Amino acid sequence: MTERGKVLANTGFSSVGLYTEYLFGLIASIMVARALGPEDLGIYSLLVWIVSMAVIVANAGITTAAIKFIAELHGSGKTMLIPALVARLRRLQRIMLSVVVLAVAITLVLAHDRLAPGVVFWVLGLVVASVLMRAPYMFNIALAKGAQDFRSTAIIAVVSASANLAMIAVALAWRASLPVFVIVFAVSGVVYFLVSQWRVRRILQDTNDAPVSLPADLESRLGHHLRIVAISIVLGSIGSSEIELLFLNILATPSDAGMFKVANALAMGAALLASGVLGAQLLPMMASAYGRGPEQAASRIAATTAWLFVLGAPLVALGAIFSVPLIKFLYGSAFAPAAGALSILLVARVASTLGQGASAYLVSADRQTALMQLTLLFTALRLAGVYIGTLYFGLMGAVVSSAVFAVLGTVSTVWLALRDTSAKLPWSRLLRIAAAAALAALCSMPATWLHPPLLVLTVGGIVFVVVYLAALWLMGCLEDADAEYVRRLMKRVTGKS
Repeated sequence: MTERGKVLANTGFSSVGLYTEYLFGLIASIMVARALGPEDLGIYSLLVWIVSMAVIVANAGITTAAIKFIAELHGSGKTMLIPALVARLRRLQRIMLSVVVLAVAITLVLAHDRLAPGVVFWVLGLVVASVLMRAPYMFNIALAKGAQDFRSTAIIAVVSASANLAMIAVALAWRASLPVFVIVFAVSGVVYFLVSQWRVRRILQDTNDAPVSLPADLESRLGHHLRIVAISIVLGSIGSSEIELLFLNILATPSDAGMFKVANALAMGAALLASGVLGAQLLPMMASAYGRGPEQAASRIAATTAWLFVLGAPLVALGAIFSVPLIKFLYGSAFAPAAGALSILLVARVASTLGQGASAYLVSADRQTALMQLTLLFTALRLAGVYIGTLYFGLMGAVVSSAVFAVLGTVSTVWLALRDTSAKLPWSRLLRIAAAAALAALCSMPATWLHPPLLVLTVGGIVFVVVYLAALWLMGCLEDADAEYVRRLMKRVTGKS
């Protein structure tokens, strides 16, 4: 298969997995929110956040090392070193996981009344057990991504997300309470682990006869990556995670945390759609390009950022106009106060995706130290900002602080990558893209006068899409090379020659 054919195949599989997982996850989150209401949703979301943070700490630097070095070894033709690399990373992950699980258990016991008031201890035990399943699952996903086996990531996403949605639907029909949804969350973790283990079994089997050590140069680079990126990933994940859930539950109310969770779920989904399959493939693609030469990787930064802006700008504009009817339609009037938070969080989450190309380059170019320094700075600033904002202004204080530091963090990351490569962003093109999104928003605004919310979203969405696509074309936001690539991609997708 040609290089373009591989990219198109990976794009197709990534699309299936990415959008299926997002769609099913969104439906599941809506069901859980409607079943629990704002207050219980706030507590449930905090418990899920604790699991996600524990998984990130347990896999700190390990999963990105798997993606980066496996993809690099494939790109440079040194695949015989992959089993030894995987064996080394797997052993390290198991050690980290043991420490993290113990820390989570102790934290939940000691801070039970502050973190999960009214939640019985056996439910908290399921939270700890979820970490044991989801951390290895994420490691397996990293192995598949590093090998650019996006067929497997798609299968894992479709099978596991389908099972999770089915269990939540049953719980909703049963009118289940918070403990039942925690049980569902724990069982779904087992499903994700088993399916991922099945799909990467060949990679794991090859590690049985792997050599004990790695070449000295690879060992040195791996050690540097794990030391630097581990800290960067942990702090960056905390800084970019839903840390607001912790502060809102402790400093404000669980209901405010529930409102934030609803708004952030939609904003994060929009950010996922903005980066799409491009974001999912950026690190392995950039690492593979860097393996063929730094210049190839550097040349992709500006193009990647521009494409992410083409996809992200309309989502921010849509949120500014249609956040109220969207929240009411999906979650009900009980969550209507979350609409303002959604508009602001869309800016934050989409802004974060715009730096993905620059971040992927910096990791591929072994500039982890500089990236870590930026991460340390903005994590500290964001934690302080969100804490103070929540303490004095509640939900909106947390949301505004999150947005401000997300934008500043992305600007700093992109600037660092551009400085290293002497590349430049196409500012004129970016401004035209922003103008196209603003024009589409203005043209679709009259739809907000309609009723009910579904009609508002349908009419407004159609008008927005038509105007935005036309404006992109007429304002010259798409270059000739972009248009030609899209035409070829559509031909391959539709099966036309």
